[in-house]
Amino acid sequence: MSENKENRPVEQDMNELMKVRRDKLAAFEAKGVAPFGHRFEVSHHAKDVLEQFGHLEGEEESSEEITIAGRLMAIRGHGKASFSVLMDRSGRIQIYFKLDVLGEEKYSQFKLLDIGDIIGVKGHVFRTRRGEITVRVDDFDMLSKSLRPLPEKFHGLTDTEIRYRQRYVDLIMNPEVMNTFVARTNIMKSIREYLDERDYIEVETPVLGTIAGGAAARPFITHHNTLDLDMYLRIATELNLKRLIVGGMERVYEMGRVFRNEGMDVRHNPEFTTIELYQAYADYTDLMDITEGLVLNAANKVLGTTEFDYQGTHIDLTNVKRISMNDAVKEATGKDFLSCQTVEEARAMATEIGVPYEERFGIGGILNAAFEEKVEETLIQPTFITGHPTEISPLAKRNPENPMITDRFEFFIYGRELANGFTELNDPIDQEGRFLDQLKQREAGDDEAHEMDRDFITALEYGLPPTGGLGIGIDRLVMFLTDSASIRDVLLFPTMKPLAGEGKKNLHANAPAKVEEKIDFSKVQIEPLFEECVDFETFSKSDFRAVKVKACEAVPKSKKLLKFTLDDGTDNDRVILSGIHQYYEPEELVGKTLIAIVNLPPRKMMGIDSCGMIISAVHQEDDEEALNLLMVSDRIPAGAKLY
Repeated sequence: MSENKENRPVEQDMNELMKVRRDKLAAFEAKGVAPFGHRFEVSHHAKDVLEQFGHLEGEEESSEEITIAGRLMAIRGHGKASFSVLMDRSGRIQIYFKLDVLGEEKYSQFKLLDIGDIIGVKGHVFRTRRGEITVRVDDFDMLSKSLRPLPEKFHGLTDTEIRYRQRYVDLIMNPEVMNTFVARTNIMKSIREYLDERDYIEVETPVLGTIAGGAAARPFITHHNTLDLDMYLRIATELNLKRLIVGGMERVYEMGRVFRNEGMDVRHNPEFTTIELYQAYADYTDLMDITEGLVLNAANKVLGTTEFDYQGTHIDLTNVKRISMNDAVKEATGKDFLSCQTVEEARAMATEIGVPYEERFGIGGILNAAFEEKVEETLIQPTFITGHPTEISPLAKRNPENPMITDRFEFFIYGRELANGFTELNDPIDQEGRFLDQLKQREAGDDEAHEMDRDFITALEYGLPPTGGLGIGIDRLVMFLTDSASIRDVLLFPTMKPLAGEGKKNLHANAPAKVEEKIDFSKVQIEPLFEECVDFETFSKSDFRAVKVKACEAVPKSKKLLKFTLDDGTDNDRVILSGIHQYYEPEELVGKTLIAIVNLPPRKMMGIDSCGMIISAVHQEDDEEALNLLMVSDRIPAGAKLY
């Protein structure tokens, strides 16, 4: 009830503002003016006006009449003359309304305008006494009445989720966001141009299929009613594109959405954009050259340079290193895993250097685990890692000199994988054997292992020429070239967890009061209370503090762990890992106020020091464990001590 009381003044203010705007809407209609107008012929955009008429001097006025249209972002003065700011896709420009020019009736319509309204303007350009290029409004058309006021401030941790949910408002209020998505379009355009110039053919392949293949990932499942058939959203475009190489297309690429039913964090979204390309009569070395060329070309086209800063770290795209996975691990740890004759020997090496592994891992799997644990995050400058174990590369061709590894590469920048490519496996017998091995891994509990694709085997039996293939994560490339910290910053509409209720909650706090949720506790089983008493002195040694979640992300290669970056009231961020990913997605925890014990000794988990423990409430329900984080009012400041 207290939360509703706190929100009421905000709700009332919002409702009053919206009522005023609806009254103005009615006033327009009373004057015979359609508040939601029709077609308007635009001759110039804001940027064009500033460039074309920048030569005007003094209070000189152009003889040419122009028309512009856009959204009002500021209105100053309501006397006999007023200045306003109009924003369109190109930027902002000042416009000038004057009673003597417009006449009484038209000027009375101007007084009904609000910030956020969309208008079309006819007028002449002049330079004001203060030297600003301005459009004098000779006439204007009402094109769309804004019934909801724009936010005055649109930044900060609290508003981050609203920005992603209401991208349309984000684009209005933050010009840099618009720039990011313009850059995204230009990056994608540069990639297409680069490949088209090299005789690649852009194709489209199905999004729906009966087999989820081409990558190690968990798929989304849907149902086709007419066929009464479960189908998968594609996790990759690889297998269909290689079928086209079999058919003789020789050079193909596809840029499009793929879908993976996995966790969400600053680098992962369930749907994302990739480009995959395949070239007949080539191998992985040719595709490494293509990768370099694509990335360098995109940087030059969008940034005008191949050197830039990403999150404060200088990146030089011309400073590219190529090294095998085993050599990279050897440099970092001194261990040569490919020299191992038995899996027991590899396990001993891993244990010695503190690398966790699963029992099902062979030598190659353990080598990959060592790479991910000890090397991956250190690859800041552009680096090609080659020689991936055959065990983890079911679609790549074996290296002719060492069958334990494949002719494969991954391209890393800032410790993150940007691209993956290899010499494609074109031996149908070998491919069938690897699919069978993958099936065994699925049976052993790996739900990301490949399914058997018999039709793909059939295609290979007709003959796939020697082929090189490449996949690049477009979203991650855009992140690098726009200095964006989160994948959500480069997706217009990132996947978000639905809000409570019908999912249409008004995010500007004018929604009706929430209906109190009814919870059924009848099936809940609570662990018996401890009978042993703890003295007050012992209890008081545990330092319980309120902490604010600044950031939260899934820990790579872990299905359970979330990594929290917390404000604990000190000047230093606190990192705590918690195995609660099955209960919460990272996005829904950012901005929350939690309770943590902060004086526990650091505990290393997945190579990360976890400094404390976040408090949760755990119970049994229907023989399954249920967990709820202890969340408290946001009014409690970070660092507040619990007694």
